Amino acid sequence: MLQYEKANYFRDQHNSPKLLMLPNVWDVMSAKLMESVGFHSLATASVALAAANGYPDDQHIPLELLLQQVSKIVRSVSVPVSVDFERGYSNNLSELQDNVKRLMDTGAIGINIEDSEAGGKGLKSIAEQCKILEMIRKVANDQGINLVINARTDVYLNRQIKQPVAEAIKRAKAYGDAGADCFYPILISRMDELETLVKETSIPINVLMIKPFANLLQLEQLGIKRVSLGPGMLNYAITKMQNVAKALREYDTKGYFDEESVNTAFLNQLI
Repeated sequence: MLQYEKANYFRDQHNSPKLLMLPNVWDVMSAKLMESVGFHSLATASVALAAANGYPDDQHIPLELLLQQVSKIVRSVSVPVSVDFERGYSNNLSELQDNVKRLMDTGAIGINIEDSEAGGKGLKSIAEQCKILEMIRKVANDQGINLVINARTDVYLNRQIKQPVAEAIKRAKAYGDAGADCFYPILISRMDELETLVKETSIPINVLMIKPFANLLQLEQLGIKRVSLGPGMLNYAITKMQNVAKALREYDTKGYFDEESVNTAFLNQLI
């Protein structure tokens, strides 16, 4: 598929009655593995991609390196790839516009953009974030790509907000009007608040996969359209490696042989 076809296909997945599960990847091998398992779309996770390249999260990975890695991931798979672009790597609207163009040049068909200020200094105003979303939509339209914009809000990360669900509803409506296709209230954790958000808004909702939302069928029946794993897959892989390594230090090989591992031939098929 061409880039515009992938964008349209990805968009259609948000309008399906079936839940869109997005396994977040960080390199070519993880992307090809998730495609081989049968996922129809992928997304990067900023935490995982940065960590895999030796950087902490929060835009510490150089933009050039991020774009290189995204380009490799996009070229390695045939399915659509959305990218966690954090705050866009600039506070200047003109520079941010150029960064979005460069991201789209990698072949990415979706973007995750957040409304927090740098350095944990609170949230951008709704008006400020809407200008960013409107700009991203214009850049995408000018390139003829129906980019899927996932507008992340950090209202549940900011403890100064006393009524996060009310603020989330306000932002969901405004962000949708500004061109966002999906709304991501990261770290929302109560099913009743999630239900209120779905009832009070019309924009597709994306949630992070956390224990309170482990019942995926319940989320689907509620009307949630998209679930992200964030850095969960990388965390799981690293946890498994750490536990096996600790056991081996004590001459305990049981964990090493507990599960049948993939072989070299499988890895070669992936790459």
